[in-house]
Amino acid sequence: MALSGVALVGLPRAARATGGIDVAGAATPHLMRVLLASGSFAAPQPLDAWHFAWDGRTYRGTFFTVRLDDGRDGLVNAVPLDAYLYGVMSKEMSPSWPAAAQQAQAIVSRTYALGRLRPAKAYDVVASESDQQYSGIESESIAGRAAIDATAGVVVTFAGAPARVAYSSCCGGKTADAADVWKTPVPYLVGVVDPHCVGTPNYAWRVEVPLALVRSALGAQLAAAGALRSVALAGANGPDDRPRLVDFVGDAATFALTPAALRAAVGATVVRSTFLRDAALMPGNDAVALAGTGRGHGVGMCQWGARVMADAGTTAAAIVAFYFPGTSLGRA
Repeated sequence: MALSGVALVGLPRAARATGGIDVAGAATPHLMRVLLASGSFAAPQPLDAWHFAWDGRTYRGTFFTVRLDDGRDGLVNAVPLDAYLYGVMSKEMSPSWPAAAQQAQAIVSRTYALGRLRPAKAYDVVASESDQQYSGIESESIAGRAAIDATAGVVVTFAGAPARVAYSSCCGGKTADAADVWKTPVPYLVGVVDPHCVGTPNYAWRVEVPLALVRSALGAQLAAAGALRSVALAGANGPDDRPRLVDFVGDAATFALTPAALRAAVGATVVRSTFLRDAALMPGNDAVALAGTGRGHGVGMCQWGARVMADAGTTAAAIVAFYFPGTSLGRA
């Protein structure tokens, strides 16, 4: 790993405030390495020992360049964990939302970041929604920093270790089971019926996907099925259950995809969530109609649900416990 820029030794920790969630033990300082760019990029400009400017923004911490696995150069921001989270919070949750929702987000974002530490790799996380959105100091807010400070060092734990966590904008009425979305069962990432997000802005959606786009997205699999005759959901046992499969019936063959696989193929901006409520071939066979609830993969904490719970007076600790059953709060 070739390093350039300011030395990494002695980075200051983010400022921390007293109060907030009371969890025994001292917090351990962690350094995040955030990939800001790859390929060709402008050189960052050091401002002082602990700040630099790049691409019209100012960042805490220092920077260095790395050689990525694909042979391209990468620009990495090395920054203390909570200083990194300062730049994440208001990109992932509105600073106007109630404090308890902000604190729940802070705990979950911190836990997610720690789960992405990869000492043997060139960087830990990317600065986009592939991990958590991060844009440096310009994306910070007073409310976001307050939530990070109030929960300093607090993470979600399971069996004495930091948990594997996730979150999405809106679960659509029931969170998703990690085993259904990612094929990896996690005992506390299971479907939880969530009435809190019902009726919120990201709750319901419907889209008609042109058949040409479906053919392009599904490629040889759909071509082998022949002319498409019907599309339908399968595997849901009740109104609160997420369907496990989307069945495509052609005149030559039938195949099925999970909602997550269909969303990945067609695109997350088209298929807004994995909680499909209806699927059908439109009359004329020129489009596939999909309807669903929620926005995002649906696993873990529902952000809109957390907001509604916080508005009703639920604490951050109780919000986290609701979305990650069987976990506890601890310090990393």
